[in-house]
Amino acid sequence: MIEVTRRRIDVSAVVDSVRREDAGALVLFLGSVRADERIAALDYEAYAPMARKVLAELADRAKAKFHVLDVSIAHRVGRVPVGGDSVAIACAAAHRREAFEACEWVMDEVKRVVPIWKSEPPRTRRRSR
Repeated sequence: MIEVTRRRIDVSAVVDSVRREDAGALVLFLGSVRADERIAALDYEAYAPMARKVLAELADRAKAKFHVLDVSIAHRVGRVPVGGDSVAIACAAAHRREAFEACEWVMDEVKRVVPIWKSEPPRTRRRSR
């Protein structure tokens, strides 16, 4: 599963997409918008066709590099509120070490090379009376 979506990420679908009988480990990473006094949400933009292509290439590279059995990546675009998930990465492998290492590497590469950008939306100020 490689997905760039405006809808909430279906975490169960991401996990189920890599679940296999020959996998002894399944690692899920969820990137969420964390609370900060200045942030109420983050806006994500993407060049979706290229983002999907690069995400698929990263999944293939992770499979080869870490000998994992399957990798799924879902990234949300649009406004994501505090507490909302912006990215989900699931890696299935025979053993946990490979699954953890692949998942971490994929997330680092997503931030580095995928054409998805985040910004803080302007906050509305309350007017004092």
